[in-house]
Amino acid sequence: KFIFSLLKIWNLNKCCGVVGVFNCQGAGWCKIEKKNRIHCETPETLTGSVCTSDVDLIAQVAGADWNGDAVVFSYRSGNITLLPKGASMPVTLKVLEYELFHFYPIKEIAQGIWFAPIGLLDMFNTGGAVEQFEIHQKGVAASVSLKVRGSGRFGVYCSQRPVKCVVGDNENEFKYESETGLTTFYIPVSVEDMYKWSVEIQF
Repeated sequence: KFIFSLLKIWNLNKCCGVVGVFNCQGAGWCKIEKKNRIHCETPETLTGSVCTSDVDLIAQVAGADWNGDAVVFSYRSGNITLLPKGASMPVTLKVLEYELFHFYPIKEIAQGIWFAPIGLLDMFNTGGAVEQFEIHQKGVAASVSLKVRGSGRFGVYCSQRPVKCVVGDNENEFKYESETGLTTFYIPVSVEDMYKWSVEIQF
């Protein structure tokens, strides 16, 4: 039985954490009667909050040089939110509604340039598409290399517009939203099962 609270469930991917938030008010599974029981005929909309620390082990995927800031991708709304260390963001859900919040540690890849891989934006487990994330610096220039599974609309966070995006051996067109830092491009369908695309983003 859930009383006046949102249910949260967290998990880790290789480069991020995810928190599922659910409004399960009004009913619950009865272990004695072996069926769902209605506890409230008129359950209410609930408001709570989520924060990076809801992902208990996110520091393990962030690395020792992480300053605690994160980018949050909300799956159902498609919103991108910058979340400073220790901050939280509100969430309001009607009965039986849910939202998936993907938390990505932000890394400074060059002076004044911040980056985080997000993943396949139309997939439920968005960040699960990112298998590997590496930073390469050369003087004032920088690039990021990713290993990516799957296909479709892919997103990353960039505080500055990238110069070039390469998927496999081909330079890709990309769209950059200066208001949110969201950069999107498409990962093609591979002819090989479980293929990992090489992605390079240059600044």
